[in-house]
Amino acid sequence: MIETRSLVKVFRGRRWTVEALRGVDFTAPRGSITALVGPNGAGKTTLLKVISTLILPTSGEAYVDGMDVVSRAKDVRRVIGLVTVSDRLLYYRLSGVDNLTFYGILYGMPTSYARARARDLLELVGLGEWGKEPVMHYSTGMMRRLAIARALMHDPDVILLDEPTLGIDAASSRRVHRLLGELSSGRTIVLTSHLMKEVEELAGSIYVMRAGRIVARGTAEEIKAMAGRIVEAGLKPEAVDEGLSKFVVRSEPGLVIVRAPEDIIPESAVYVRDVEPTLEDAYVILAGEGGADLRPYQFRRGGAHAHGGHV
Repeated sequence: MIETRSLVKVFRGRRWTVEALRGVDFTAPRGSITALVGPNGAGKTTLLKVISTLILPTSGEAYVDGMDVVSRAKDVRRVIGLVTVSDRLLYYRLSGVDNLTFYGILYGMPTSYARARARDLLELVGLGEWGKEPVMHYSTGMMRRLAIARALMHDPDVILLDEPTLGIDAASSRRVHRLLGELSSGRTIVLTSHLMKEVEELAGSIYVMRAGRIVARGTAEEIKAMAGRIVEAGLKPEAVDEGLSKFVVRSEPGLVIVRAPEDIIPESAVYVRDVEPTLEDAYVILAGEGGADLRPYQFRRGGAHAHGGHV
């Protein structure tokens, strides 16, 4: 189980200050998948990095299986597996089995056990036939699955995944989805994603973040209900102002199609019809679009340690 209380994280530079987390209260229970969604810069990755002990919180508390992530950081690291967007944690010249074996040895496993564990996990993620192949020959989807296997080497109780299907094809995404469903039994799994269909399929609980705050939480159905009455409307291009632009779903000859709350549709609409709100509709209403991230690149997604953090 994961729990945070009034969690705050502030990044500071000489000429900039960014409040990445602003009093976040978050809970992820064991035995299910919890999703964090929000625009870029909302604080999702920062929250995962605090939970995984990669950076220190500015204030507030965070616990993993009852252990404080600050005072018991080493113990927390033993029970979590982390899958990041970056593939820099994989060694391209090593084979898949050698990559996993290396990480197993880092966790104190005897070499023979680590190698056997590596082979088992490669089979689990569908890479058994590729185990001896250098990772430089893997596709993006294969590397994502290898990263999941790496996170599972020490059989963690908690798995944190930052956009686990980013940049991979539909078939690989489905394989990852099935794998995560199987892994969720008896474990705490938290993932971030921009794909609302993926979130709805996998997550039992969803937290919507915006500008470092939790703005909504609940099941997919509860989040969709927060959208209120949604309509689809066909508008002339000149009728789509800045407030409506984020609701545009497609264009047709001479028309721009929007899905938005009924009360913001102009009277000049060519047509209006009721539709069932989707999770994506609710997300756009609740989270909107991301703002500018003022931090230098190396501080985003935890590329380098920031003020108050550690590597």
